[in-house]
Amino acid sequence: MIRSLCRGQAHRRKDYRKVTRQKKDALFDLAGRVTLLADKARGSPSSLERAAEAEKRKSLRSALALVAAGADADGLERGMSGLLAEADPGSRLELEMVTAGVRGVLAGEHYSIVMRRMAAFLGPEYFDKASAWLSEKARRRRPRIEELVVPGEMPDVVRALAINPRCLELAIRASGRAVSAAALAGCPEESVDLVKRLFDRIGAIALEEDAAYLRTRLSGDEISEAQAAFLEVVGSLEERGEIRLGGEDELGTEETFVAAFTKAILAVGPAAIRAAIKTAEGHLVATAMQGLEPEAHDHILSSLPKKETKRILDAIDEADPLPRRAIVGAGRELAARLIAASSRGAAPSLALESLAAIRDWAVQP
Repeated sequence: MIRSLCRGQAHRRKDYRKVTRQKKDALFDLAGRVTLLADKARGSPSSLERAAEAEKRKSLRSALALVAAGADADGLERGMSGLLAEADPGSRLELEMVTAGVRGVLAGEHYSIVMRRMAAFLGPEYFDKASAWLSEKARRRRPRIEELVVPGEMPDVVRALAINPRCLELAIRASGRAVSAAALAGCPEESVDLVKRLFDRIGAIALEEDAAYLRTRLSGDEISEAQAAFLEVVGSLEERGEIRLGGEDELGTEETFVAAFTKAILAVGPAAIRAAIKTAEGHLVATAMQGLEPEAHDHILSSLPKKETKRILDAIDEADPLPRRAIVGAGRELAARLIAASSRGAAPSLALESLAAIRDWAVQP
């Protein structure tokens, strides 16, 4: 979609093809400056006035001067249109790009959106360059969100939707970015993390920072209103059969399975655990471990070398809360691997029987 936008902007005017690569590279650097300004302006609106006084490039200085004088988005467009009349192709491209970027700043958009919108004017070849620029900026600054949990159903609904990521994605898209970010501003970190997995790295960071920003700008009542709007959209989608909310009974696992699986794991020796997990995907192990008590987690992790422990812990950190069937299915697969590994040694028959019971456990529909 972003690449399509790039193509549409770059070919909207045929004379943009006359703009040299050197000019476009210079404009990309200018886009970076506007992006940094978008980031600063969120926390300090007065920074726009200071930037207008200090800016030397005519296009950006003109746009910022209009903003400093109180122009809104429409006023910015009207003010900049006068400069377009006699501009050559390169200058026209610059003016349109800067206007689009400063409009985003006025709207309080996340800096990554501002950067990508401006880069779209330069053509598809600047998409990857913009992504790399944003990734480097994100690497240097990764704030963690401070939680402000507004009482309500939102966290439970997000968790239920996350059972089927497609349903969660549809709900987020239907609600719109502004409403979704405002609603998540009043949710625990777990809810934000579940939604972040729907986006690429830059999009996930933008969502997290949007929620953090809105948490400092909106009142509790305003966040509650956003959550109510989100839940209304979810209800509408569910009524039309477009999404399905997983019931609470679908989350987690049966107590009997957890008890039996934990007992079986604790009876397995470290050597068999190392052999079984060495070739297992991290996601499989992480999913299966959602069906174990903490003491079984400790038994597994203490049996693994340091490198394997890190691999499994990373997989656990990235794992979504999953429905019962997925957890039991992963547990059955891990049990089968442990049986194969244990059979090569002198495993007690009782341990093999316990693992066999897990391997053959009936998956409830």
